[in-house]
Amino acid sequence: MNLPSVHEAPCNNLESRATPACPYCTGASTLFTVAHDGNRHTTSLAFNYYQCDACGLVFMNPIPEDMRPFYQGGYQKIPDTLSELRSIAAQEKYRLDPILKYKTSGKLLEIGPWMGIFSCNAKDAGFDVTAIDIDQDCIDFLNGTVGIKALQSSNPAETLSRMDEQFDVIALWHSLEHLPTPWLVIQRAAEHLAPGGILLIAIPNIESYEFSVFKEAWRHIDAPRHLHFYPIQSLIAVCQANGLAKLELRTKDQLSKTLSSDTWYTWAKSRLPIKYARGVLSLLAFHFAQSREKKENSGSGMTAVFQLPISN
Repeated sequence: MNLPSVHEAPCNNLESRATPACPYCTGASTLFTVAHDGNRHTTSLAFNYYQCDACGLVFMNPIPEDMRPFYQGGYQKIPDTLSELRSIAAQEKYRLDPILKYKTSGKLLEIGPWMGIFSCNAKDAGFDVTAIDIDQDCIDFLNGTVGIKALQSSNPAETLSRMDEQFDVIALWHSLEHLPTPWLVIQRAAEHLAPGGILLIAIPNIESYEFSVFKEAWRHIDAPRHLHFYPIQSLIAVCQANGLAKLELRTKDQLSKTLSSDTWYTWAKSRLPIKYARGVLSLLAFHFAQSREKKENSGSGMTAVFQLPISN
């Protein structure tokens, strides 16, 4: 099966323009790609992504001052009841699997829970859950309906710096890429882990096979909401710099399959008006992509678990 090329060079001679310094390490950068809001179509603006030549971080520059217009409508409707949330969360209990291998109870903090799928499953599994989110409606729902201590904040790194608690688990389930200073959040998270505590980070994999096919049209670039992407070695390096040891890193788990399936269904939907036909096409494309992802670390998503060592 030969998949068509779905991207074109965004512009000529862009590499000759001055490029910004890396916001993390101040290293020189190279233009990585130019993307539009192909998912929600909230704007016709183009967004430049650069990659640091030193640390590898992929970052958007400039970041819009007001991101709120790009998030209108949220990602999923907040449920009306706890039972409705549990019904949705039951389909995604696999998100807890990387944690349950190392921790089965304790204090857990989720940063960026939105409606609380992960937090709800963690609470029901026996964890004492705290959450930090920017959306006040989500905070009200988590506090009032789910029974989770939830804090409203547009700056989780600052909020963490003011907290005295230590956590056995801190989870960033597809929220790190949305944050303007993800390295600071990783730093603060490491500082608030109890000895032996673990940090879970799940993000889109910018080194995936599917990104190599779609480039700036890749669904999970999700410009302009996704501000930063960590290549695998870059994520490991920034976590190690904060005293964390890698326990595992996977790109071919259930998360990756879900992201991949979503990518190919969206691609097929843009090409075929008939629902049944697009379903068949997307399934064929998905299986073809899975066969091409035999290369190590080429899956669509990355799920990594790091641990703060116990001092002797």
